[in-house]
Amino acid sequence: MLRRVFSALTTDAQGVAAAFGTAFCWAMTALFFSAASRRIGQFHVNQIRLVQACILLTLACLALGAFSAAPLVQVGLLLLSGLVGFALGDAALFLSLQIIGPRRGSLIMALAPGFAALLMVPLLGETLSWVGVVGMVVTIAGVMWVVLERGQPGEIVGHAGWGVFWGVLGALGQAGGLILSKAGLGMANPTGLLNAAAGIDTSNVQTVSPLFGTLLRALAGTVVLVGYGIAIGRLRETLGKLKDRKALGQTTAGAVFGPFVGVTLSLAAVAWTNTAVAATVMAISPVLVIPIVRVVYKQAVSWRAVVGALVAFAGVAVLTFREQIAEKL
Repeated sequence: MLRRVFSALTTDAQGVAAAFGTAFCWAMTALFFSAASRRIGQFHVNQIRLVQACILLTLACLALGAFSAAPLVQVGLLLLSGLVGFALGDAALFLSLQIIGPRRGSLIMALAPGFAALLMVPLLGETLSWVGVVGMVVTIAGVMWVVLERGQPGEIVGHAGWGVFWGVLGALGQAGGLILSKAGLGMANPTGLLNAAAGIDTSNVQTVSPLFGTLLRALAGTVVLVGYGIAIGRLRETLGKLKDRKALGQTTAGAVFGPFVGVTLSLAAVAWTNTAVAATVMAISPVLVIPIVRVVYKQAVSWRAVVGALVAFAGVAVLTFREQIAEKL
């Protein structure tokens, strides 16, 4: 039933749906990884989750026949996107969260759609109508309204300026990873500086499965993070953390929702719809955490959070139907 409904949607609407699924997966991932990190630390969780993701993605590619002989230049772009997104972006984000907390960190990460919108014009040759820009602004305003809610005493640990710096770097890493991924997956009409520099055009571009693209990205991030762990002599320590079964279960669940399903959906989103639109819809994950926390932890939800969520969803609706709205105006 769901498959028939999904196939009936336009490609653009499928991209928005995939982005919304990504946001939900990232909301779940945040809960699982936060719990696991409290037990064994972010450093170990990061390495374990990427190794698990690589195993899951390899099995999925084998089962679904997603492996493809992609051009080396597109493979290189996907590997580079993994370095920029997983290694650089995620590492910077985790540092930011440690210093300024999840509330302010999420707020700064909301800059990622703006960075994606700025980068996609020269690098990918994509544009966004004024209706799409309005949808972006409304969505991000709703997210910011939620995450700007009063914080807790002692939320900032360390120098706030460094927290902001790492947060901005993380947002740039996320935006850059999406841009590189879209070019690596193969655009229907490759234009822009990035495709030109890589020598990709309509005569040689090939479509790459988002599942296989995610595997390439995860492999790049895993090599960097595990290699770093080996270099500083902490691999044995990470292996020892596998004995904590509860943390291992939480990390596994986070790996399924995050690098496995979530990142695959994010690549499908940027492949099927405008990059800035996909990035904006993905940015609502802090809003989606609200109902999850309400159901799982029975925490009260403030009126501010409800209003912010409604505004963010209104923005997503504008983005989803931006072409139809533009035709009516």
